Amino acid sequence: MKKLLVLSAAILFAFTMNAQKFGFKAGYGMSGYLVNFYTPDGAKMGNGFNAGLVGEYPVNDMMSLRADVTYNQLGSDYYDETDVSGTTMTSDFTTDVSYLQISVAPKFGFGPAYAFVGPYFGYALSNVTNGTVVMGETTVADIKDLDNFSDPTEGGSGDLYNKTDFGFNLGFGASFSGVFVELNAGMGLLNFINTSSQYYSASNYAATDNPTVAITDDASQKNIFFGLSVGYLLGGK
Repeated sequence: MKKLLVLSAAILFAFTMNAQKFGFKAGYGMSGYLVNFYTPDGAKMGNGFNAGLVGEYPVNDMMSLRADVTYNQLGSDYYDETDVSGTTMTSDFTTDVSYLQISVAPKFGFGPAYAFVGPYFGYALSNVTNGTVVMGETTVADIKDLDNFSDPTEGGSGDLYNKTDFGFNLGFGASFSGVFVELNAGMGLLNFINTSSQYYSASNYAATDNPTVAITDDASQKNIFFGLSVGYLLGGK
């Protein structure tokens, strides 16, 4: 899969470099997850940045074919307080996932404004968690740079999360003399959780007295993200 992604990215890179319109973009994004299990009240979307290359082949006066190769930082922030035998346990974590995303989409122009929609394919280059667990006033866990792509269980059967993602991306923007500003929203269709991992069969996840917070084999967690980007397109108007 990784070799296929590298090949696809190389092909799209060649496309963008040889397109009639070629440029770059960078910006800020927010991201989180759509889940079918317990989400604490303190959970919120994570912050990150994106940067990439853009290429376009005009089809006619109103439509062009656009290809993007983008580095996109996704993730989320998790905060939860739980009463454990009269003592407050506080969990505070930040997960950062760096994706290489490639996409091809038709772009429709309406004067300086434009819109595009199409599929994207992503491959997670890294997935790191930092955070603490505090029981009362005592820190019982201080996690630094935990690699979620390394199974923490002895004899485990895989990573905690899947590295591949596929979904759709929708965007709106405006371009003036080659400079463009755009908003986009994306949603993944693949499950981020690797339910085949032994980690998700552990008793502390699959078996619990409270089914509201259980993470079982049918758990689903999918990426959602929003971005604001600014860029420049050579040959653009």
